[in-house]
Amino acid sequence: MTSKNRFFRKLRIFFLRLRYKRINPRVMVYLVMVVISALLWFFNKTGSTVSTVTEYKVEYFGLPKDHYLLPGITTQALFLTISAKGSLFLTHTSQNPPLRIDLSKLDIRQFPDSDSTLKFVTNDDVRPIVEAQLPSDYKCLAVKPDTIKLDFGRSMMKKVPVVLDYDVTFEKQYRFSKKPLLQPDSVEVSGSVNIMDSVLFVETEHIELKGLKDSLSQKVRLKIPKDIFCNLYFSQVDFFVEKFTENTLEIPIRSVHVPDSVNLRIFPQKISLKYNVGWANFNNISPEMFLATVDYAELSGEKKPKYLTVNIFKYPESFGVTNITFQPESVEYLVERISENIE
Repeated sequence: MTSKNRFFRKLRIFFLRLRYKRINPRVMVYLVMVVISALLWFFNKTGSTVSTVTEYKVEYFGLPKDHYLLPGITTQALFLTISAKGSLFLTHTSQNPPLRIDLSKLDIRQFPDSDSTLKFVTNDDVRPIVEAQLPSDYKCLAVKPDTIKLDFGRSMMKKVPVVLDYDVTFEKQYRFSKKPLLQPDSVEVSGSVNIMDSVLFVETEHIELKGLKDSLSQKVRLKIPKDIFCNLYFSQVDFFVEKFTENTLEIPIRSVHVPDSVNLRIFPQKISLKYNVGWANFNNISPEMFLATVDYAELSGEKKPKYLTVNIFKYPESFGVTNITFQPESVEYLVERISENIE
């Protein structure tokens, strides 16, 4: 809604409220005269030329090769004194489009006795560029500041991984069949050398999924750090979901690192092993794919343990076997020396 429309709307509401109040006729006449005077002033003012100071953000392009504008000192906004008819300012929005300045077409100068990266252009240099981007009914009377500072730094480019930020809960008996897949899983970023040293990865916006039971694919926006340029702004993420079940197997325990001079007996000789596996691979799992072991090397110390620890040395991870538990986790043992017959 424009300023003019808001004015008439408030005026209408004011008179509607007066209908429900008892007002002295003389006061009413006075109010009407005040309103008429205000309207005459309003239309006279909007038909005349007025001036105002307006802030415009600045976007620079056409930088020298391998250079970057450091944001700290570089002029980020220009303040323009603009003249136009008052009615134009009534319809003018507070959000001005940024002014784009092509540095390749300007005379960039070096500040005397300053760091070699600090340069400047004058407001007279940029004024023709600014005026060309203003509405035809606007006239630019002045540009501030007088000196537009440009702090140049060396830029660098590198490839960094994309890190997925997500939180997922599943329906009962559902899980990931494999890790979420990001495409691409890395991006090229560039910026000032001073900033780029701390950029180790690019994170995605947070994804939260509840009660997941189906695979899905979606775009996710990348959170590009401030003052960093990136060749991409989105990545594709695929979530692979499957239904799983629990199964139990009996697995024999093997003894390892046992010398030839001894016989190691363990009690019990098998474990009961539970695991989760997807429905698609349920019938593909067999006991031979697991290897449970006890290590005779545990007995090499002076103080012998009472039990030997059972370890799962191998399992079919590629088939999606997860959440392995087993009983017992340790076993009793007996060491027997093997006698040698000497002739």
